[in-house]
Amino acid sequence: MPETVDRPTDPSAATEGRSHTSEESGLAESATRPIAHPLAAGIGDPAARRPADPPPIWGNIPPRNPNFTGRGELLGQLAKRLNSGTTAVLPSALHGLGGIGKTQMAAEYIYRHLPDYDLVWWIDAAHTTRIRAGLTQLAATLGLPGSSEANIAVPAVIEALRTGRPFRRWLLVFDAAESPETVLPFFPRNGPGEILITSRNSDWAGIARPLELAVFKREESIELLGRRGPEIDVDDANELAEKLGDLPLAVEQAAAWRAVTGMPVQEYLRLFDDSVAEILDTASAPDYEISVAAAWNVSFEELKTRNPAAHQILHICAFFSPEPISRDLLTGVSRVSISPELDAALREPIKLARAIRDINRYGLAKIDHGSNTLQLHRLVQLVLRNRVMAPQVHARMQHGAHQLLAALDPNDPESSRHWPRYRELLPHAYAASVLDCDDDWPRQLFINLMRYLFEYGDHEEAAQLGLQARKRLTETLGPTHPQTLEVSGRLGLYLWAIGRYAEAAELNQRTLALRLQVSGEENEETFALQRNITIDLRAEGDFAAATKLSEEIYHKAKRMFGEDDPETLNAAFQHGISLRLSGAYRAAAELDQETHRRRTEVLGRDHTRTFSTNSALNVDLREAGEYGQARVQQERLTESFRARYGAEQPDSVVNSFLLSVARRKDGDHPGARTLSTEALNRFRLAYGDNHSHTMACSLAHAIDLRHSGDLAAAKELGEQTFERYRDNLGEHHPHTMAASVDLAVTLRLQGDAAGACTLDERALEHFRAGIGPDHPYAIITAVNLASDLSVLGELDKAIELGRDAVERGRQVLGEEHPTVLAATFNLGLDLVTAGRADEAAAHRDSILVKYRRVFGEAHPATQAAVAGGRADCDIDPMLM
Repeated sequence: MPETVDRPTDPSAATEGRSHTSEESGLAESATRPIAHPLAAGIGDPAARRPADPPPIWGNIPPRNPNFTGRGELLGQLAKRLNSGTTAVLPSALHGLGGIGKTQMAAEYIYRHLPDYDLVWWIDAAHTTRIRAGLTQLAATLGLPGSSEANIAVPAVIEALRTGRPFRRWLLVFDAAESPETVLPFFPRNGPGEILITSRNSDWAGIARPLELAVFKREESIELLGRRGPEIDVDDANELAEKLGDLPLAVEQAAAWRAVTGMPVQEYLRLFDDSVAEILDTASAPDYEISVAAAWNVSFEELKTRNPAAHQILHICAFFSPEPISRDLLTGVSRVSISPELDAALREPIKLARAIRDINRYGLAKIDHGSNTLQLHRLVQLVLRNRVMAPQVHARMQHGAHQLLAALDPNDPESSRHWPRYRELLPHAYAASVLDCDDDWPRQLFINLMRYLFEYGDHEEAAQLGLQARKRLTETLGPTHPQTLEVSGRLGLYLWAIGRYAEAAELNQRTLALRLQVSGEENEETFALQRNITIDLRAEGDFAAATKLSEEIYHKAKRMFGEDDPETLNAAFQHGISLRLSGAYRAAAELDQETHRRRTEVLGRDHTRTFSTNSALNVDLREAGEYGQARVQQERLTESFRARYGAEQPDSVVNSFLLSVARRKDGDHPGARTLSTEALNRFRLAYGDNHSHTMACSLAHAIDLRHSGDLAAAKELGEQTFERYRDNLGEHHPHTMAASVDLAVTLRLQGDAAGACTLDERALEHFRAGIGPDHPYAIITAVNLASDLSVLGELDKAIELGRDAVERGRQVLGEEHPTVLAATFNLGLDLVTAGRADEAAAHRDSILVKYRRVFGEAHPATQAAVAGGRADCDIDPMLM
């Protein structure tokens, strides 16, 4: 439950703040006002674009197929469905068998309707990671704030499309979607644009309006065969189409072969039948798959004789993703050895260019010279892997794919400059199953992709990769293999970051035991895992144990690394968090002050970690009662951070949230509410309602609503937040109890003193049993419970509890801490009500003097005390 944001250099070292996001989005702004996009000028002006011009926002659309044939009626039906102009009407889904031409038809529709759109974006939807990557790329193209991080960019761009700002006429294409469940969360619901899905899955009823693609009509097959020379007799074309089953992909392949070779139809049919017999000899297959396999194999076998390197490149490409494959994967490779012919082509640009040319010549893959990519149809890849390759060739070529992918690994996934490369490698690493490789370095690529996803902001997918890797590596390499231990250590952090605290804690304990067994106590990896355990203890609510352990780790770090080493400073920061959560605010402030000084010297004043420690120090001062100083310093820090890193960086939003609390404590209730409203909107859009940042900000905003007099809204949000804390952290977690105490104040102010009393009695019982009767949370709860009892007429109990709160508060927080002043003033009011005016005098006049000195004359707390109003105490939220 760290207080501020601070990114570690190594994810296995515990988080110093939030769940490792690196760029925050201006999500609230993008949802409420148009984005000033430079391309928006002139949109809608017919004179601004010619009919053949692409829209201003145009992304990842496949090149137009110059040989596109037929489908006129279906294109007309699709146009009618997509002309509704709003996603309130169901999206359209093109579905059908593999090789039927779904992608080609979607692309052709786009090229025929260019003037209808101002934004067209094509998304590979075969995997959720690719969908997020495509939407993140769109967010960057639109210039949305926070667009470099998936978990912020994706909701931001969905919201921008939903609201039609800045583009209302948009089309999203989700290509090769596996299932409705895969793509549904990414739809901009009720937006002004349109959605088109292509899928082999036919189960789209109720989610989209399905349009099924069948095989070509016979005349369409004949037309395509005749479009690419040499001339073909209609009867021959009819016979050939019949043999190919009118499957568009098979017909296109046969047409390409005839265009290159000029082979008579009867000779081609003989080769085709031989290929079918060979395929059926190895395995059974559906008819449509046999048609594609046989047609493709005719050309493939010819290429084997003409250019063995080209032949083997296609073998390799069968293991990559069906999306475009960058030629970088095949260029300048020195560490890889697959076969003599292929090795020579990979090392010599002229030979590689010749191989690519021959592949293109026979129509065996799509070559896009503009993007410098080649692409195999997914059905062709399936056929090649399952029907054509012998087992020995299969194993050698798959391993070759592993080596080529690993050769492009920058081995620095935390650096954002390498993220485009990892984004490119990710789908191919999935497809090639690099985790199954016998060599360490392709497996390390998988681990690095897991790390990249976490830093990039796709925390859920990072955790999924980690779970997959840990299971596989444990089975194949054993639980104590270095790579298994690395994955396990990182996975514990990833699970914590997505709120799966119990799983994270269990895994971290198990991994630590194995690490101690392998590496011993005096080891950096052991040290990092122990730091993870500290975070787990805080997530469990065991603040005392977390403080004890974080102190041990801090002293261990000083011994192992020295006072000024970044790892020691990380450990100091973590110990500061533990001290603060334990209620030792002054001790936390002293440590954070020293850590801030050292980080300034070691990392520089403008380093994010230095800012983070400064922010932590401000929270310490705030909780210690130094409201004015904390507010002034947090104002200055927030302004400096924005100037250095921008207002949309995630730490800027966290700092704004912390500033909202500092403002409220210093008496600026309207200023606090403004900031907490904006921060809550951004947290909700970026992380959802159940993220620790969102819950903490919700709690703060509920308090702001109460101070502004909107008790109904404060109660509603307070109840929701209490329930979320209970669901996510557990019934008796200190943060859950804190949310109930803040809610109880609102209930009492609404007239439900009995309901408030019930909540406060329960919270005080759990606080005293859990974090101790002298913890500030317990003292604050006692102050509020005394107020509940006073309203209910139980003055003796109220006075007894009030005295106890004053005495403990003085010992723990000091004579002039605001909580102690409130407890003392309230005790005086209860003594007066009980007819004990002499005793009450000592708790009123002198306390008002202290109120004026501590808060200032204009502070709402001082004004309320002067007017005789009872003081209420809040437990301010701590970020996890």
